Amino acid sequence: MGTPEVHAPAPDPAAQTDPAAQTDPAAQAGAAAQAGAAAQVGRWSRLATGAELAFIAQLLVAGAVFLATTGMRDDHEISFGSGLVAVVPRLLLLVVLAAYLHRVLFTLPAMALARLLGGRRWDAARGALWAAVGAAALTAAHTWWVTSLWDVPFGRTATWIAGAGALPVAAAWYARHRRLGWGGMLARVGALTGIALLVTALGGFLQVRTGFHAYEPPRMERSQYVGEWIGAGGAYRLSLRENGEAEAGNLPPEKRNPGLWDTCSGTGTWTFEPKRDSGGIFHRGPRDRVSLSIEGCSFGDWQVAGTADRPELFYVLGDPSDPDVTTLHRVQRGPAVRPYG
Repeated sequence: MGTPEVHAPAPDPAAQTDPAAQTDPAAQAGAAAQAGAAAQVGRWSRLATGAELAFIAQLLVAGAVFLATTGMRDDHEISFGSGLVAVVPRLLLLVVLAAYLHRVLFTLPAMALARLLGGRRWDAARGALWAAVGAAALTAAHTWWVTSLWDVPFGRTATWIAGAGALPVAAAWYARHRRLGWGGMLARVGALTGIALLVTALGGFLQVRTGFHAYEPPRMERSQYVGEWIGAGGAYRLSLRENGEAEAGNLPPEKRNPGLWDTCSGTGTWTFEPKRDSGGIFHRGPRDRVSLSIEGCSFGDWQVAGTADRPELFYVLGDPSDPDVTTLHRVQRGPAVRPYG
């Protein structure tokens, strides 16, 4: 009976090294440097784990809050409709791109600075402190860059930059403190975002049902419309006189996409058409209107908007999903607002 042959496993080619490389100090140092650089890149890239998720989440919630509070602002009788649905995919793509750009330009440098200042080992309080220091430094740097290029207020710019970066930096610090990967952060950020969206939807529903802080157009007397109205930075002009005469200057005509020189100017008359409110606690109802009759011009009814102190006149032209809105602001201020009832 023969002795069974024992086959040793074949050597792994990847494990085999060049004997010269094993004895060459320069080759060993180069390999060690490459391995160290790869590990260093991996460590630095993990400093901002989940930051882009937090940035996307805050934009989604902010958009939901904007939609839920539509009834608290003057929408000029414009609904989002199908126009919003058509642009949602493009908006989401822009949000994702902005999130990764913000991660590279803000969160990752802020966390890298925090790691350099605070060392490798962080406790919770120390890590949060150095993360805040890094975010403050990046906020100051970006604010200086923006204000040097554009004439914008330093304080307001810094507030916007810091507000947009606070949550992503907090998410990156939490991921590092808890030693979470991208999947773990996705689960947590997704859950919190879902809860925030549900609360926002509930708040929007209650606002619509109760009329809490709902926008109400001003109710004004006819004499308050008398005066000068301008729009488009002074390009549009309208003069309403006490005797019912009106004079228009460079008002856009009632047609879609007018040409560069298509304007409406002339004299005519105007009438005020007050509308009754619905009564009750919330004075809902049609807006008061001003009708213009200018020779050679055609307009829809101008509706009142804005507030009693800063009233506006506007009319809407075109498809409700893609409307053109012309707005005029009153230059002169009239007497007190007409009381309800």
